[in-house]
Amino acid sequence: MIEATVKKKLGSFTLDARVYDDRFLCLTGRNGSGKTTLVNLIGGILIPDEGTITLNSKKITNLPIEKRQVSIVTPDSCIPHLDVDQHMVWGAKSKGLNVENDYVTEIRKSLGINFDGKVRKLSLGMRERVAVATSLISKPELMLVDEALSNIDNRRDFINAFRSFSTKANIDVIFTTQSREDSSEADHHYLLEAGTSTRLF
Repeated sequence: MIEATVKKKLGSFTLDARVYDDRFLCLTGRNGSGKTTLVNLIGGILIPDEGTITLNSKKITNLPIEKRQVSIVTPDSCIPHLDVDQHMVWGAKSKGLNVENDYVTEIRKSLGINFDGKVRKLSLGMRERVAVATSLISKPELMLVDEALSNIDNRRDFINAFRSFSTKANIDVIFTTQSREDSSEADHHYLLEAGTSTRLF
């Protein structure tokens, strides 16, 4: 369960937003609406001027990034020199987690990761699939996926599979997108306009 009521001024832009839900959340809005600012506040890259952020009843407003149990995935979230399988377990192993091969194989199949070799040789869409899988396998309490699904083919099927795995693993997700159509697979939908959030469902 993520509960965030935050205000942040960046130059002439002011974010005044609230998110209060669990499971699979979609955050839509145009470029410049504040989606990335809100993600960065929840993830700990930015600290709010006002407000609080709570994750599963634990206040994380001022915690450093590494203590939040939050994973941030962006289109650039990859380690190019790693092989795909090495990449997928990198986050989990850095946390000292045991990773079962069958689980990795299942995620690979469901998320449509059908390439091997170095991550740098993958298409943008496949890199995004690998980045999401890497975060899932590392089992954070919350995944923040910021515009990291835009290059994926058959996106609706991917989002459905992503939602299924995150629900089974008890991982809450907030993913941002400019496409309102992507919200059809979410449990909850928030719209950001000029820094202000509206809960649509």
